[in-house]
Amino acid sequence: MNPYLLLDVLLLILLALFVPIGFWRGAQREVLVTLGVLLGVVLGEFWAGPWGQDLATRSGLSENGGVFLVAMLFLVGSTFLVGYGLGAALIMPAPGLAGRLAGALVAAGNGALLLGFSLRDIRIFLLQNDVGLFDRAIVARLLSESLGWLLLGGAIAFLPVIVYLALFGQGPVAVEYEPMDEEFERQQTPTRRYPPRAPASAGRPPVAYKTEPPRPAAEETRPIRVVEERQTHPPKSSTDISSMDTAVLARRPERHPAGQSAEPLAGRCPHCHAQVRQDDVFCPRCGRIL
Repeated sequence: MNPYLLLDVLLLILLALFVPIGFWRGAQREVLVTLGVLLGVVLGEFWAGPWGQDLATRSGLSENGGVFLVAMLFLVGSTFLVGYGLGAALIMPAPGLAGRLAGALVAAGNGALLLGFSLRDIRIFLLQNDVGLFDRAIVARLLSESLGWLLLGGAIAFLPVIVYLALFGQGPVAVEYEPMDEEFERQQTPTRRYPPRAPASAGRPPVAYKTEPPRPAAEETRPIRVVEERQTHPPKSSTDISSMDTAVLARRPERHPAGQSAEPLAGRCPHCHAQVRQDDVFCPRCGRIL
């Protein structure tokens, strides 16, 4: 098989691999790759010569080989670290279909730039401007000799895009809010760790206990007041009970004549006469069995 034709096919396959990557990443991230490629080229223009000569004297490589190695390190390192690394680090919105198509187009241009500058360095430093290989390989010759036209075409293509984004860029995003469904509201009721009988904190809406559904209390209860810890003694009389204490008053059962039993009142506890319901088993006030 013709080796020059094989080289052209290999270059076309490498260019085609950039297209799905750009379609997946989008145009915004691929523009960062373009900046990484151009940064690597500029760094190689300034530092490949002196650093390549130092590398050649210390490693035994030829001078052109050292310069080529440093130039390729700048090009590949800047492309992947600055281009792809910066695109992966920045948080960007997911691209749409137009952004993905533009990303595929920009990625194809990035592949052409990366391969073109690599072939140019091979021709200058390794082949010493021997163009015999590139004359027979059509794709390699176009990539290595058409970099100026490629950069000019990219600049002309990006100019109207920049003007359009500056004039008609993305404006404020309007978010539509729909009324919350009652069933969803009930499922999303906030919970807390303490039972609902504990008083809620000041300034916070009442929430439901995680093991009990929200329901009103059977009767009014006295709120719990937290006081500082102190040693207390049982009160000897009613005058010793302060307003901060909860008094449990034991009512004496009513006495009836011998042989006559008291009839329990309907809806009342027979012991403390608190109001109860028919399905209650225990009195909510005294706790006795009904």
